[in-house]
Amino acid sequence: MTIPNFFKLLLITIFALAASAMSALAVSAVAKSAVNVRSGPGVNYAKIDILLAGQSVNVTQCQGNWCYVEKDGPDGWVSGKYLTAPTGSGSNADDAAAKAFIEMFGSIVGGIIQSGTPPPATPKVCFYNGINYTGSKFCVNAGTNNNKLVGYWNNKISSLKVDSGASVTICRNYYYGGACLSYNNNMPALPAIINNQTSSFQTF
Repeated sequence: MTIPNFFKLLLITIFALAASAMSALAVSAVAKSAVNVRSGPGVNYAKIDILLAGQSVNVTQCQGNWCYVEKDGPDGWVSGKYLTAPTGSGSNADDAAAKAFIEMFGSIVGGIIQSGTPPPATPKVCFYNGINYTGSKFCVNAGTNNNKLVGYWNNKISSLKVDSGASVTICRNYYYGGACLSYNNNMPALPAIINNQTSSFQTF
């Protein structure tokens, strides 16, 4: 009996996961329907993109029922229930194995990660309406963008806290227009050119 290539890949992957909590294996998949791409593995994380039905991705890791996908445009996390094996990519047995692997991948990796060292937290960027990180604040996960600040926070940002591994670009105008400044470290007081004059931002 010939073992389908995908089953061979599955066996190799399980052994690799047992040796390491974090795996870099990529598995091809397609979206079964439109689904939000988020900055972290859960609905509480910010939406950064939309995966369209039939769009191809590479799954590189999963946590629970959420999988990190690489694709054209921003990479991020999607619910694994919206992913399936690509059609026409090999034998029916291989496709069935791929589908089963994607559905169980989150549980395997999630269990190993929970029993070992937890994955690092997603870095955040925090915005304050006072200098030296005082007054009101709001925080977002790296990868969150806002092209039009409205209401209270438009033209109200005076200082920033930027976690290690994150960066932020703030702009005077909507849609990232006008003067823009970028930071990858804390800023206790923004310069006059943009202090209390931020109307849009991007985080990375």
